[in-house]
Order: sequence, then structure tokens, then C-alpha cells
Amino acid sequence: MPSSFSKSNRTLAAVAAGAAVVTYAGNKVYKARTANKYDDGIDVNNQSVEIDPVEHIRRCTFYKDVDIYSYYKTIYPNIKTLGDVIPHGYTLSNNGPCVTNIDLSNKQNPLNWISYSQALEKIRYIGSHLWTNVKLIPNESKVAIISPNRAEYTFVEHACYMYGFIVVALYTSYDSATVLSLLDRTDTDVLVVDNIARIQPYKEKILQNTRIKQILIMDDEVTNPKNEKIKSIPAILKTMQQADVRPLPKIDPDDTAAFILTSGTTGEPKLAMLSHTNILASMKGVTDRRQRANLLPHADHLHVSYLPLAHLYERLILILNFIHGSQVAYCPTPEKVFECYQLAKPTGASMVPRILNKAYDTIMTEVNKSKIKRFLISQALHNEKPSLYSRFIFRKIKNLFGGRLEVMVTGSAPITHEVLHFFRIALDIPIIEAYGQTESTGSATSTHGIDLACGMVGSPVAAVELKLIDVPGTNYRSDNNQGEVCIRGPVVFKGYYGDEKKTRETIDEGGWLHTGDVGEWTSTGTLRIIDRTKHIFKLNQGEYIAPERLEDVYLRSRWVNQIFVDGIPTESTVVAIVVPDEEYVRQNFKTTATSFEDICKDEKLNEIILNDLKRLAREYKFKYYETISNIHLHSELFSQENGLVTSTLKTRRTAVRQYFQDKIQSLYEGIEKLMKPITELQSKL
Repeated sequence: MPSSFSKSNRTLAAVAAGAAVVTYAGNKVYKARTANKYDDGIDVNNQSVEIDPVEHIRRCTFYKDVDIYSYYKTIYPNIKTLGDVIPHGYTLSNNGPCVTNIDLSNKQNPLNWISYSQALEKIRYIGSHLWTNVKLIPNESKVAIISPNRAEYTFVEHACYMYGFIVVALYTSYDSATVLSLLDRTDTDVLVVDNIARIQPYKEKILQNTRIKQILIMDDEVTNPKNEKIKSIPAILKTMQQADVRPLPKIDPDDTAAFILTSGTTGEPKLAMLSHTNILASMKGVTDRRQRANLLPHADHLHVSYLPLAHLYERLILILNFIHGSQVAYCPTPEKVFECYQLAKPTGASMVPRILNKAYDTIMTEVNKSKIKRFLISQALHNEKPSLYSRFIFRKIKNLFGGRLEVMVTGSAPITHEVLHFFRIALDIPIIEAYGQTESTGSATSTHGIDLACGMVGSPVAAVELKLIDVPGTNYRSDNNQGEVCIRGPVVFKGYYGDEKKTRETIDEGGWLHTGDVGEWTSTGTLRIIDRTKHIFKLNQGEYIAPERLEDVYLRSRWVNQIFVDGIPTESTVVAIVVPDEEYVRQNFKTTATSFEDICKDEKLNEIILNDLKRLAREYKFKYYETISNIHLHSELFSQENGLVTSTLKTRRTAVRQYFQDKIQSLYEGIEKLMKPITELQSKL
């Protein structure tokens, strides 16, 4: 959890006590206010419509009669490629503030804004340098970027968009072997990094790569480089003049704009090729939906960027902001996001559930220490009209996010019902859930601000139509409104770079993108994601298990930080690898052991956690084969460093299964030992 949030625990903890009653008493006031301000005209009981009764194709009711391949082009028709985005923002903002790097050391003046015209000048200079001096070829050359979020990242990225170079964004968490491999796989021509230390361990290998024409450093630290391949961007900008600016080349909207690495949950990351059309169709579709709900960014809108820019989610959020002339402040590290919120005071926020979940859990843990606080807040939230006390407490939560939030978007993973309800009421803003994947340019569905339901991801967006298809060997069938989610529209990617076979497996002849996600249509016409087709496994009685659906529930145990549910075909129940929540365990479990590794070996702790997981299984009415029968407590978090999660923090299920293969087998042997006395007794009766 970000350290800046931890500092606020005591002052904010009381709010969480009312979370359970917020759904009932508080919702009436919130629902009325939301409907008044953000009603986009959707019928919340009929959000999508079937336009093809044979294939069961569905669209949002807004777009049931439009041509989804041309409709998005009517939105900001002058924006034809990504190179038009910043100039459009310049016009809408009247050359207002564009970007700034948040200076956490300067509390008095942490934001030193660069205007849209200044940003455009830097972008044109960098693009001209790449074309003239480095001699990159538009629509062909690739520029890889490895850097935390900062303004210079945007300058390089949009220079590539304007001049037709393909952006290859790499995660800062990648080790040297991965970086070197990806530079080769992508045929990268130029590498851009924040500082030379970033690549120091493998700098010489990069310099020896004859394909790499130049290494650009964002920091002004290269004065007399030993190798002429290494250049400083600040030094380049100082030498450039208006006369050096090259005219923009002609770019076809269908040309590739970026390579985005997929998450790699089931294997090595793939390189998804996204065109200018893909990205603009996605963002113009979002624009249409948010305009209907009075939630569009504007020139005074401010966004704090902290999620990795190598991930498509944050890149799209920034493009949406720049289209509308909004302001973007870059957080130097995700761990400092709440500290940055205090300084920048954003009006919009992009979130991932893991941060909101952790914030909520921390608040709840603290408030549960005081019965008085629980009682007072519970009383305050039972009133349909918020009391002075509850408004005071909610103001503390709002101030945690800077105090000016107007809207929040959350995506990349499911968010729990209680957390979503809590922050909706506490922040008093619409919280939009979005679903998509890299291959659909982040677009598939999103929720409507006035729909307060939980557990679903909304209706199809403007440039998308969806259908569910049967999942072979399972009970997921389209005639039951369940099946694998398939997406069609201008947001569907161009394919995987250098992997035509995998591309054909993912996009069928009808142009449908097969997501691998299992979904179902709700009675209100919204989509609910159930699981991943590749993650489903069968037990010996023939029942299919969707492990991620079970994990979403079992993660609600306060004892659990991470969990991996698995099973083998010869057995009748599931087992799990559990990484306990160390802080909670140390506070609530008495033991003489000091190291967390030793604590996790305690059989009593194992029993407590297993019983709590079984409690949740009963509460959610799981079948016996969905109820965890045995667990192993693992003391080390699944992380990128040990290769058990992706760069977007999703579990690498194949890697985890292989890593714990012997342990999973032993868990079943443990069940047999427990059941043996019972079996012997039954045989004697």
C-alpha cells in the first residue's frame, strides 16, 4: 500500500464502519444525486439489445442501429491519427497547462506546468531529430521506451505518433535478459530511457547491437558520452530551432502506432500491434459515452498519472485527457500516489481494484479496534440524509484523493461489492467500471454512472459489439446467455507481431476477437465476467471449476493476501496456495515464532485460515467441490521478481502451478490422511 495512505489511517479509519449500511440507507441519497447529475439516458433495466438472434450479437441500446465502423469517426472528425491529439488539446485548452512532473520535495510549488504549445514544440523537436538525425523511417522504425511516468515519456511517445514511428513500451520491472530479448524481437531502432543507470548492467550489449541506432536519455546527464550512440534529450532540445522542425509525414490511420505487450498470464507476453484507428476508435467511443453522462474531461480537469505507461490502460487515459485539453501531473512512483493526490488535487482518477481494496481493508482494520467509532458511524449512515458527523468523516476520505474528484474509473480486475459501494458513497462521485483487453484496445464494456449494481462490467461501448459462444466441454452455452466473450469492431487489434499463427487463433474469419474470458448476460443487459477459458479445469466427478471466480470470494478473508485455487482431474475437491496477510496475522495470531516463514508453518494458523475460507464458501453457497479442502501457507508474496505475477500484477497461473506442483499433490495426500480414520470407521460399521 502506498506509504502516504498509511500515514492517514487513524484519521480516516472511522469512515469504514458504515460500509455495511451504505448500501441500504446511504444509497437513496447517492442514487438521487447521481441520477440528477449524470443521467445519460440509459434504461438501467435494458442496457443492451440483441441485434442478431442467430449469433446472439449484442450492442448497447445507444448504438443498436449505427455502423460501429464509422460512427466513432463523427466524434472529433478532425482527429484522424494520434498525431492530431495534442494539437486538438492545444485548441480546446486555449494553450493551457498540459503536463508537469510532481516535485515531492517542493511542497510550496510542486507543479511546474508546461503549456500545450511548449509540449508541442518539444514533441516536434524530438520527432524531427529522430527523422533527420537518426534517420528513422516513418511507418516502419520502432522506438522503445523504458521509464517511470514523467512528462518526457509523453513527449517521446507523441513525437513517434506524429512522425509515424512505432512505440514499444517496456516495463521498468523487466530484467536485463527480458529487455535484450524484446529489443531483438521488436527490431527496435532507438531505445529511450529515463537515465543511464536504468540500463547500466547491460549497456554494453545494447551498444554492440548494430540494429540500435541511438540511446536517448531523458535526464540531462550525458555531457561527454564515451559512445556517440548515447544522447541526452535535454541537450538535443537546446540545440534545436524552429528551422529544424520537419513537416509531418503522411500517416494512414490504419498504420501501426504501438506494440503493447500482453499480460502473459498463461505464458510469454505477446506483442499486440495497435493502429491509430484502434486507439482513436476506443477513445472516441469513451468520449461519446462520457459526454452523454456529463463526465467529459475539460481544460480544468486534472489527472495524476501513476499506473505504468507501458500498460495500455494508463496510456489510453492520458490520450483521452490530451484530446480534451486537460492537465496531466506525473507521479514519480506509484507508492507516492496519495501524496501526489494531496499536492495536485486531481478531478479524475484511474484506479485498479488492488489499491482501493487495500485502502478499504486498512481503514476497516483500524476502525474495528473501536466499538464507539463503529457505533457512531453506523448511526450516522443509517440516516438517509447524511449527518454532520458523517459528512465530516467523508470529507476526510475525499481529501485523501485531493478533495476535488469528479469521477473515477476502475479496471484491470474485479472490485468487491462492499469496496465499490463504500467509495461511491464516501467520495460521492460516479465510479465507472471498464472491461477490455489489450487486443481490443482496452474497449469492450463499461458501466453507466447511474447504474449502482455491482459484480458486472456494463454494456458494450460505441465501437464494439459482443457475443458469447459455447465453451466446449463445459456447461457455458450461448443459449443460456453464457460463454466465451467475443468482440468485433474497429477496436480489434491488427494482430501479434511476428506470430501469424497466434493471430489466426485469436481473430476468426468473421473478424471476432476471442478473448478467452467467460461471461454471462445479466437480466438488465449488462455483462458479468465469470472466468478465463484457459483457467477452467475439471475434477474427477466431471465438474468444471472456474478458479478466478472462487478466488475473488476467498480473497475476502482478512487472513489472506494472495490465493491460488487449483485442482487435479483425479480428485473431487479444490485446494489452495495461500499467502497470508502478514500485518493482519501478526496482529491477530499469537505465536512465539518471529520470522513470517516460521509463522506460516504453524498448523494452528493453517487451521484458522482454512476454517475462515470454508466459512466464506458456506456464506456464498459454494458446492462441496468448490470448497477448499486443504491449503498450504506460503510466506513469500507472488511477485514479478519471482515470476509468479505479470507486470500488471495478474497471477501467472501456469508458472504458479508448476512452482507448487509437488505441494499441490501433497495437499491431496494430506486430505487422504485426514479421511483415512473416517473411512476405516465406516468400513467397520
